[in-house]
Parts: sequence; C-alpha cells; structure tokens
Amino acid sequence: MKVLTLLLSLTFLAMYAGGSSDGLKGTWSSEMRKHPDEIQLSLRYRKNWNSSFGIPAKEFKGLVTKNLSGATVDQEFSLEREAGTIAFTGRFIDGEGSGHFTFTRSEDFIKGLTAMGYAEPDIEDQFSLAIHGVGLGYLKELASIGYNRLTYDDIISMAIHEVTVEYIKGLTKLGYSKVPTDDLVSMRIHDVDLEFIEGLKKLGYENLPTDDLVSLRIHGATVAYVAELKSLGFDHLSGDDITSMLIHDVSTDFIKSMRSYGYKKLSPDDLVSMSIHDVDEEFVEAIVPLGYETVPPDDLVSMRIHMVSPEYIKGLQELGLKDLSVDDLVSLKIHGVSLSWIKELKESGYKRLTADKLVSMRIHGSDD
Repeated sequence: MKVLTLLLSLTFLAMYAGGSSDGLKGTWSSEMRKHPDEIQLSLRYRKNWNSSFGIPAKEFKGLVTKNLSGATVDQEFSLEREAGTIAFTGRFIDGEGSGHFTFTRSEDFIKGLTAMGYAEPDIEDQFSLAIHGVGLGYLKELASIGYNRLTYDDIISMAIHEVTVEYIKGLTKLGYSKVPTDDLVSMRIHDVDLEFIEGLKKLGYENLPTDDLVSLRIHGATVAYVAELKSLGFDHLSGDDITSMLIHDVSTDFIKSMRSYGYKKLSPDDLVSMSIHDVDEEFVEAIVPLGYETVPPDDLVSMRIHMVSPEYIKGLQELGLKDLSVDDLVSLKIHGVSLSWIKELKESGYKRLTADKLVSMRIHGSDD
C-alpha cells in the first residue's frame, strides 16, 4: 500500500467574495510524494506572487491519504485554523488530485486582532495567517515580550521560519534582547540556534552582532571549528576573520601543517591570503631544500601569484643562478626570463649572468 504525500499547488484563478467579502476561491492540485507525513503547499496568485511551505497531513480534516493508488476518489476535506477555514473539494485519480478550494475567514479572529490594536487584515493576509497557523495566542505571547503590533508581513514571515517565543526568550537570556524581526527571521533561516550562540559565548565570543552570527552559519561555522582555532591560539578573532577563514578553506589542519614548517605566528589575514593563492604544504615543502626556509608569508604569496615554481628555482640554480632573493625570483618571472632563454644566452657565450642583468636585458629587448 502506497502512502500519499500531497503537493498542493493552489492557483488563485479568481479572487472573489462568492457573495460576500469573506471568501477567497481558487484551485488546488496534488501529486504523490515519497514523504508520508507532510503536504508541501505551493501557492501562487496575482501572477507574480508565489510561496512554498509544508503542513503536516494530519492537520487536514477529512483527507484520506490511503488506498489512492489506482483508484478514482472524490473527496472533501478542510484545513481549519483560528484565522479561518480552507475547504477543499476535488477528485483523486491514481493518487493525483485536483479541484477547488474556498477560504472563509473567522470574524472572531478579526475581533481578537483589533482588540490587540491590530488593523483588520485584508483577506490575503488573513489567508496567509491561516495557512501558517498563526493564532491569537502566539500574538499575545509576542506582545508579552515586547513585540507589539507587528506588520502582518513580519508575523507571517516569523511563522513560516518558526521564530517561536521560546527562541526569542532564549536569545534574551544570551544577551540578545529585542532583536529586530528581520534579524530573527534571518537567524532562523540560517540555523543560528541557541546552542550555537551559547557555544560561542563559552569560547569568549559574547554579543557578536547578529549579522556576524548569520554570516558565520552561512559559511559553515561550528562551535567545534572555533574551539579548534582557540586551541591553536586564535582566540577573540572578529566574526569577519572567522568567516573569511571559512570562505577560503583555512582548516585547522592547514594551520598545523604550516606550523610544522616554522610558520608559528601567521595572522588570519596571512592564512587567508596563502589559501587564496595556493600556498599549500606541498609548495612549502618543495622550496625548503632549495634554500627557502621560513620565507615571509607575503613573499610566499608573491611567488605563487607570479608562478615561481620549485621547478623554476631548481632550473635557475642548475644554470648557476643561486642564492637569489624572492624579489629576484619574482622579478625574473614578471619580465619573462625563462630557463630556455637563459640556456640560449649561455650557449651564445654569455657569462656571469645575474638576475639584474637578465631583467635589464628583457626590459630593453637586448641580448647584449
């Protein structure tokens, strides 16, 4: 026996009262999904407006989800909310359904809103409040913690993204009081949960701006990563520093590896720049036996930017150009001094070629 999860696509082909100002009518469609417990609603109206969200199947009254495969079944079911009721009628054929719906809003809900100081919602806002299960109790709880007379857009967005009263109270205990609704929604969207904030606080990161918290989570920050950084001596970094390190894949293994080559005091900026320009363990390990130990990080980056490879350095040394500074190596590459060109000069009788001489010859286009 197959279990049906419905994808309802509500397309408002007409918005009309049906004889009063309290009705909203449209169409619905559904198809079978693998997830057995939730109906994923996709809404569209006024041509350019659309939204998608989930509602547990058990919240629909009268909806039969069993034995639909291979059958043709007419159904009437409803979604009853404090803000109003959405009544559905239609037919399922082999598990796929379609039909019409009517939303009837609750006058008691409107009276409750106005008693709390809210303006009477238009039918579209009330429909959204109903779809997302917003009740007067939720609004009263929000008011009790300082969130009074919010816009309906804010209320609906908070409901969609599960900004609960418990979450807001938890933030207050952690030092984030009266967070703007837009920030609350953004924090929930990006999984800035109370455990994450509390974990950072224990590591010494108290009262980071909410924008920093969101950015950290967007780029994959975990309490474990920040704790590892602290164990390596990187404590009290800015949120921007941690985010930048995450964006550019500065792992704690990379930091440890660099330290094994003598780079024990690299700054976050150094690490980020090195990672951006592929100054990796393999490169550092290859240039050490060529006489380039603990090269300053800026010089390592410059070498990678200008493609000063270990093979190039070794080739120069084999041609008699030894003990060159990083500046010399970079200058040679910038001016197109290739190993093959140096070989040609030597075969032509040039002796005592220095880095400065080779660069000068390239600049002036002369072999003399």
